[in-house]
Amino acid sequence: MSGAILELRDVSGKPRVQDAADVVVIGSGAAGATAARVLTEAGLDVVLIEEGAHVSTADLQNDMWSSFKQVWRDLGFQVANGRALTPILQGRCVGGTTAINGAIIHRMPEKIWARWRDEFGLGDALPYAELVRIWDTLDQELHVGTAPEAVLGQNNALMRTATERLGIAGNLIRRNVKDCQGSAHCNQGCPTARRQSMNVSYVPRSVAAGARVYATCTATSLLTRGGRATGVIGRFRDPLSGESGPELRVEARRAVFLAASAIQTPLFLAHNRVGRGSGVLGKRLQAHPGTAVVGVFDAPVKMFRGATQGYESVHYWDERMKFETVAMPPELAMARLPGLGPELMRELARYAHLAVWGVQVRAEAMGSVRAGLFGGTHIEYDMTDADIRVLKLGVRRLTEMMFAAGARAVLPGVHGLPASIASVDELQPMFDAADDPRLFHTIAAHLFGTALMGGSAFNSVVKPSFETHDLPGLYVIDSSVFPTNMGVNPQHTISALAWLAAERLAS
Repeated sequence: MSGAILELRDVSGKPRVQDAADVVVIGSGAAGATAARVLTEAGLDVVLIEEGAHVSTADLQNDMWSSFKQVWRDLGFQVANGRALTPILQGRCVGGTTAINGAIIHRMPEKIWARWRDEFGLGDALPYAELVRIWDTLDQELHVGTAPEAVLGQNNALMRTATERLGIAGNLIRRNVKDCQGSAHCNQGCPTARRQSMNVSYVPRSVAAGARVYATCTATSLLTRGGRATGVIGRFRDPLSGESGPELRVEARRAVFLAASAIQTPLFLAHNRVGRGSGVLGKRLQAHPGTAVVGVFDAPVKMFRGATQGYESVHYWDERMKFETVAMPPELAMARLPGLGPELMRELARYAHLAVWGVQVRAEAMGSVRAGLFGGTHIEYDMTDADIRVLKLGVRRLTEMMFAAGARAVLPGVHGLPASIASVDELQPMFDAADDPRLFHTIAAHLFGTALMGGSAFNSVVKPSFETHDLPGLYVIDSSVFPTNMGVNPQHTISALAWLAAERLAS
């Protein structure tokens, strides 16, 4: 059967859309698209179901608000509840979050893998040598490398200067980009299709091999027969207006692969009564919460030119923190900069002289996700006091780095501190204050753990084979199965595990 990408507009007016495939994959992000690439090229027939739209490069808009509508979940307003409201960043489009992230590529640290082996018994199921083999292939196919100097940009170069002056280990970020143009629009969707996100790489590759992609279609229910998953029912729906279209019904001859993210996957499982007896479904939600520090420089920085995220430091990884550059567009800068009205306009007037760097924390906190009372999603997440102390130290170190790079002022963005400081000593009230997340402008990215992999149905949802304990034929292949967070960006590890699951099924 020939491959295609179909959306609501392509099937409007039909009472029902029916299809059949060897494997039905729910989700088209790092996990789902990678699985489709492996399965189709092994000769299997594949259907991908994606809740979001298929947004072509030509249809992308440059402004942040348009991108929120086009490719972000909940218009960018998805939040977790806790002592503070924490934005949870996710894409909702063909390509998933890979279509809006900074293209940062890391392999799982061996220390994390050793913990999975020793504490969770997953060493045999996920051999590190096998993951290395897959990462090597991913690196080649997704053009993983560092940004060349010509497109690095001053925001990234300044962090490199800071690490060199302070004797801190730092490095150019390895990114899945082919010939980066340095447009600094990663979060709006790459305007030149140079980032090798799944909508540019593995989705079209799978379609060329015969896969059908049903976009703007929400998977709702599983088909079962004889106690086994045999297909998926979905509904076409406009992501913005909510306009409902025909039902989709796809039979799965071999398996259903669930790759809907650590937020949507447990909701789908719970709705279909899979994993509810484990006691951990939708729980153990882990993340990398973070915040950003803004430096003001005399010379222009122009962070809107260069790689969105091109330089990082994992020097303090053992202390549960990682530093990275962040090119923040003006629309987001307005939410981060101090002041209102004329004061905010004065801050924005020097936008070209600002550098923005972030700290992400390998947090100990565990949250939860469940269906909301009136529909939607209810997420609970609250950093521990220890996590907040790590965040405080990260803000201090970033501030030291900004001044080492030559900043004349730093805007820490911490409640109770001056809007602008001229020395690191002015951060002391932050350490004197209670360990409260409301001190910071935080976000949470990189979500894990809500459908835990393990050996027993009494304390895990998914077997080490990726198949669910409760329902044969249903596999979970995204970061929901991760026992812990990793302290580095997870896209490459998500893809590697999905590759492994697909490869095993195909063979």
